[in-house]
Amino acid sequence: MLPQLDPTWYASQSFWMLLTFCMMFLIMWRFVMPSMRATVDARRSRIENDLQKTEELKNEASRLLKELEETQKSVKLKSQALFAQAQADAQVLTQRMEEDFNVRLSAHITEKEQVLEAAKTAAMQDINRISADLTGLIVQKIANITVPTEELNQTTSSVMEKHA
Repeated sequence: MLPQLDPTWYASQSFWMLLTFCMMFLIMWRFVMPSMRATVDARRSRIENDLQKTEELKNEASRLLKELEETQKSVKLKSQALFAQAQADAQVLTQRMEEDFNVRLSAHITEKEQVLEAAKTAAMQDINRISADLTGLIVQKIANITVPTEELNQTTSSVMEKHA
C-alpha cells in the first residue's frame, strides 16, 4: 500500500502540507505579489498614458485636418481668383491684339486700294492710248484719213468717261 494513503501518516502529512502552504503563501504574499502588483500597476499606467497620448494625437490630427481643409479652401479660392484674373488678362490681351490687327489690316487694305487705284488709272490711260492708236489705224485703213493723235486722244477719253 502507498504511504500517503496510510491513515497513520495523515497527521504528519497534514502538518507538513499546512506548513508548506503557509510558507509558500507568505513567500508569494511578501515577494511575488508586490512585484506582480507593480507590474500590473505599471502596465495599467502605461495603458492609461498610451490612451491619453492617443487622445492627444487624435485631437492634434483633428486640428491638423481642419487646418488642412482651411488651407485647401484658401488655396482653391486664390487659384480661382488667379484663374479669373488670368482669363481677364488674356481677354484684354486678345482684344488689344485684335484691335492692333484691325488697325494694321485697315492700313494694309488702304495701301493696297491706293496701289489698285493707281494701277486702274494707269490701265485706263493705257486703254485710252491703245484705243486712240487703234481708232487712228482703223480710220486710216478704212477711210484713208489721218486724224491727229491729240484729237483721237480727246475723243476716246470723252467716250470712256461717258461709259465709266
